[in-house]
Amino acid sequence: MKKFILVGLSLLISLALLTVSCHKENLSNNQNNTDTEVPGGGENPGDNPGEGDEPGGEEGGGEEETGDHIIPNGVTDADGNQYNTVVLGNQEWMAQNLRVTHYADGTAIPMGTDGQWSDTDPYRYAPAGDEAHVELWGYLYNWSAVMHGSGSTTANPSGVQGICPTGWHVPSKAEWEQLFSYVGSQSQYVCDGNSAHIVKSLCVAKDWESASSGFECCPGWESWSNNATGFSAYPCGTYNGNYMDQNLGAHFWSTTMINVNYKLVAAPRFYCFSPDISGLTAGGQVGTAISLRCVKD
Repeated sequence: MKKFILVGLSLLISLALLTVSCHKENLSNNQNNTDTEVPGGGENPGDNPGEGDEPGGEEGGGEEETGDHIIPNGVTDADGNQYNTVVLGNQEWMAQNLRVTHYADGTAIPMGTDGQWSDTDPYRYAPAGDEAHVELWGYLYNWSAVMHGSGSTTANPSGVQGICPTGWHVPSKAEWEQLFSYVGSQSQYVCDGNSAHIVKSLCVAKDWESASSGFECCPGWESWSNNATGFSAYPCGTYNGNYMDQNLGAHFWSTTMINVNYKLVAAPRFYCFSPDISGLTAGGQVGTAISLRCVKD
């Protein structure tokens, strides 16, 4: 009888030890799974503008001051249009072209007609003369429309709200240079190891005219691989009495006039067949209508 009792006790002890061992193993496995999980699925929001997680769990990036990420619907204009924004270095930029028809004070921005062109009166135009393009490409604005009565400045930040939403402003030449300097300092945005070859990383991954071999660092080469930064520059072209450069160039305003006699303003350009930024020193004529990106105050 004692023999049976001892055997029973031995079996109960063995089962208890086995249960404890399995419990410890499950805890260990769960801890390992927690340590190796990638927050947000490990996706790079720069690859899919508008789909990335918002750092800090709040719109605007929480407490983080630097780092590249997309903020969905990060800013709303006077018409109620919402725009994704992108943080690049210490700046937050609109990641879509402005398409507002009113200033923040409620004043309407006149719509220009074909053949209508002015150095002094504010106008906006639909890219390629087609309103169907506006939702994606935004409007083209002349410099007068963009500045809304403000004068040229080289300051960083510019301090010129102009046509931008409240809390945002028109970038100066210095602010564009800050952006390009930052992008050129990041190896993941540079082509062929040349810090000047950054245009491809700033341009959206569609709508660009196709380029052949020999243009591997240009937006037109395999455009599906563009836009590492998430800045999403569209090839909207220009209007100066005629619509030009659609699918070939993205042009943007600054607040900085660089030649008063010829009314030329620093206006960075991204071209389909060029790996380099142009236009900051050559400038754009104030009556020409081009795209605008605002930067956060």
